[in-house]
Amino acid sequence: MNERTAGSPAAQRPASKVVGSYLHKIEEVPKEVRDYAINKLNPVDAAGERIKDAQGNNITARISTAKENGSYYGPVILNNDKFIVQAVGKERLSAVVHHKDDVALQGASLALLNAKKTMNGTSVQVHYTGDKAKAYHWSDKSKQQAAEPAKDAPEKTAPPAPAKEAMKAEDFMKQATDYAKENIKNTNQREAFLKHLGNVTEQAFNREQPQAVKSKPVPAQAQEKQADAGIER
Repeated sequence: MNERTAGSPAAQRPASKVVGSYLHKIEEVPKEVRDYAINKLNPVDAAGERIKDAQGNNITARISTAKENGSYYGPVILNNDKFIVQAVGKERLSAVVHHKDDVALQGASLALLNAKKTMNGTSVQVHYTGDKAKAYHWSDKSKQQAAEPAKDAPEKTAPPAPAKEAMKAEDFMKQATDYAKENIKNTNQREAFLKHLGNVTEQAFNREQPQAVKSKPVPAQAQEKQADAGIER
C-alpha cells in the first residue's frame, strides 16, 4: 500500500458496522413503559378511533430494545430516569427503548432537556458502537414541510402615465429670460442670447405644430351643384 492509497478517504473510512442482537430483553422494560409507548404510537383517525388494516384488524405499533451497533433516528416519546423511548421508522409505528446507562447525550442542549425532563418531542439520532451509544440532536428533514416561497401575486399593470404636455414657447422663453437675468450680467450678451434663443424656439415650435391642410377654394358653380345634389344616397 502506497502513501496515496493509505491517505485516501476510502482507506480511512472505517468498515461498516454489522448490526448485532438485541442488547436487552424487552420483557425487562417495565410494562407501563411499553404500554405507554405502544398507545402513543398506535394510529387513530380524527375521531380517535383506531385505524385498521385491509383485513379489518387494528394497526398496532411495535416496541423493542436497541441492537448492538444499531443506529436509530426519530423523536423521543418518553424519557424517565432509566429509559429513553424513541419512535422510529417511516410511519413511526415502531418504538425503540434505550437504557440510559448505555447512552451518552452529546451537547449541552440535550443534557439540559434531559435534566428538565423536557426531551419529549425532540428528534435525536442514536448510534451504537458495540453496546454503548451516543445520542445527538437530529433534524428530521423527511418530516419537515418545506416552506414553499409564497407566490407573488401578479403585479397589476400600472396605468400609463399621462403624457406630459409640450411646453409652450412663451413658457420656455420665460424660463430662459429668468436664467439669462441671473447668469448673464452683460446686457448686450443677454439680449443677443435671448434673441437667438427666441428665433430657434420659434422655428422649433412651428415645426411641432400640425400644419393645417389648405383646401382648394371650390368654384361658386361647383358649390351650387353640391347644394342642388343634396345628401348622397
